[in-house]
Order: sequence, then C-alpha cells, then structure tokens
Amino acid sequence: MKLLAISEHYYPRVGGTVNYVHETLCALTALGVEAELLVPGPAPQGWLPTGMAEPPYTVTWIDAGYPAKGDPSREQRYSFCQQVNDLAAARVAGPDRPDVLHVLFGLFVMEVLETEKLRAAGLPCLSTVHNVPPMECRQTAHNAPLPARMKEELRLKAVGLKNRTRLRKNRYDLHVVPSEQVKGFLEPVVKDPVTVIGHGLTSDLQALMTPPATRRPDGPIRLLTVGGYAPHKRQHILPETAARLRDAGVDFIWEIAGPSGRVRGYFDNICADITARGLQDRVIAHASVPFRDLGTLYDRAHIYAQPSVEEGFCLTALDAAAVGLPVIGCRAGALPDIIAASGGALVQSAPKPLADAIADFVQGNRWQDPAAQAEHVKSQFSWGRAAADLKSHYDRLIA
Repeated sequence: MKLLAISEHYYPRVGGTVNYVHETLCALTALGVEAELLVPGPAPQGWLPTGMAEPPYTVTWIDAGYPAKGDPSREQRYSFCQQVNDLAAARVAGPDRPDVLHVLFGLFVMEVLETEKLRAAGLPCLSTVHNVPPMECRQTAHNAPLPARMKEELRLKAVGLKNRTRLRKNRYDLHVVPSEQVKGFLEPVVKDPVTVIGHGLTSDLQALMTPPATRRPDGPIRLLTVGGYAPHKRQHILPETAARLRDAGVDFIWEIAGPSGRVRGYFDNICADITARGLQDRVIAHASVPFRDLGTLYDRAHIYAQPSVEEGFCLTALDAAAVGLPVIGCRAGALPDIIAASGGALVQSAPKPLADAIADFVQGNRWQDPAAQAEHVKSQFSWGRAAADLKSHYDRLIA
C-alpha cells in the first residue's frame, strides 16, 4: 500500500502535531505501508532532532519559501498548498500513483486540495482534524482589559467562521479526530464521516525517563503540569490552586513547564501571581526545557495535573499516565479516558475543585502500583494500535 501523506508542520518544529505525524507514519510503516510525506520547504539544515534516527518514510520538501524560524506568511502557506494540490494531481495520473491520500495536519491544505477530482480518479482522501477553531486559538490573557477581551471574542468568532468554511469546502472520505470532544465539534460542521482514533506515547521522551518503583512521596508532594502556556490550558489558575493547597496544610512543590511565547504576557502574569502569593519556593514556572530535563521532571513527580478546558488529545497527560503518574485534570480532549486509566480524578477547571481533588488524593493515599498502571495505560493507548485502526480504514476505502 502506498500512502501520500501531507502535513503543514514538521521538524524542526516541535509540538503535538509534529509528534503525531512522525509517530503515525512510523507505526504505519511497521505495518507494511510505503509512506511519502509532503512538508513545507526548503529543507532546513539539521532538521533531524538530535539522537533521532532517519525516519522509515520518505520526506519530500515542497519549497514554498517558509522561514527558518517563526510562522510563514499567508502567501507562503497558500503556495505550499497549491504545490501540494498540483503534485497530488500529477501523482494520481502518473506511474507512481498512491493508493490513499491523508492530510495528517493542515486546515489550509484541506481548503485548497481538490479532493473531488482526486476521489473521482479513484484516490480515497482522508484528513486528521486535531481541533476545530476557535478551539485552542485564544491569544488574550485572562486578565486583559475588557476592550481587549471583547475584541478577542470578535476575532475568535471570525476565526471559527473562516475555519468552518475551510472544513466544508472539500469533501473527504473520512475525517479522523483524536478525541470525542473534537468529534462533537466537527460533526455539526462537515457532511463526511468522522471517527475517533487516539494517540500513542511520545516515544523519544519516554526513552529518556527512568520511572521510580513507587510514586508515593517521601517528603513534599511533587506536582507537575506540562504544556505550552495558553489561556485554554488555564495555567493561570494554578497559583490560586497552589495557595489553597498551602492553606489546607498540604506540603508540595509544583513544577510547570512549557513553551512560553505564544500569548504575550501570559507567562509573565502567572509568574507575577506566584510571587504576589508568596509561592516562589513552592511553585516553579519553567519555560521550554530540553527533552532530557523534561524527562527528569516526570521522573520525580508524584501527581500530574492538567487544568485545560480545550485539548485535541493531550499527549503530555498520556505521557504522565504511561509512567505511572496519576492524572488529575478536566474534561478536555482525551483527558477523561487518560484520567480513568491512570487512577486519577476528573474535576472542573477551577482552583477550588482542583485543589480539593489533589488534597483528597493525597490525604487518601490513593497511589497505585505505577508499573501495573503504566502497563494498563500502554495497553489502551499506543501508536501501533492507532495505526492498525487507521490502516483498517485505508483498506476499506481502497476496496
């Protein structure tokens, strides 16, 4: 089986979507799929992450003039999409014809790609929709002035309208989504079938971890939250949550880590709140940390907390659960399933419920055997399992 895959994001970018593209193609290749991935170029020097082997799939760089750093312009995005469209049409008509096409990431590609012609030529077309904007698109901090917040609400409505138009423009044989939350947002928008296929672990990160034999603390409780600082992930409620834990007599250290530059001032506001509440010795807000250091944060934690209200999936929580960490979090993405598998607790995204759940877990000494928990989580979430499910859809559509 020949797969022509497309993604608007790829290395040296980092993030959940890039990880999804790479891990999905590696797992499909292990099942015998011959995969080619089209990504924006020119190819940067040293794009392969340190220590990562050459991928088992072919990478074709489409030169759309993308900058080495930062986001491309609108014109560059559409240049990439149009070149992808032309190349797909040529492949269908040529000797190197693929059996199936899958847009692994890219709403702009989904808007431009002429799937009607491709499908008429007998090429099944699928897409993975990681979220439905304005999900995860908020750019204004929670405490911004009222005029700025009102302007942001208008912008989000425009973003939602534009992206619904993108999603509706072309028909696909199947849309793949990572969670029931995304499925609930997508089904009212499109006329095509939608199916949920979960994710697997961040294998490069897992390889750097040395999970302890027990997660029960011998000293202060070490809490961990990982993810890019953004309003929908709600790291801004963590200082107040931590203050409530302190007032309840819980001895803890809470480490937060993730890229900090997405929403201007958001990270700085959180740091200022930590200082204003006198929590500098208890709450440590890291910006981006190298994978090896991130692995150390997971290794020394006792509880993982995720207060998000919007997630496509939430790989950071899955990585925690897969090394025996109980996850306490909120109803977003695949978090309800991850939390259940981890033996944690599902709560509302607010300081009091989150603090109460953590305190209750600690006081009830509810830790389980981390090795058994990890095996249980891995049995439910794996790239191999996801790829097998995905390939079954490829087989059905090709047939």
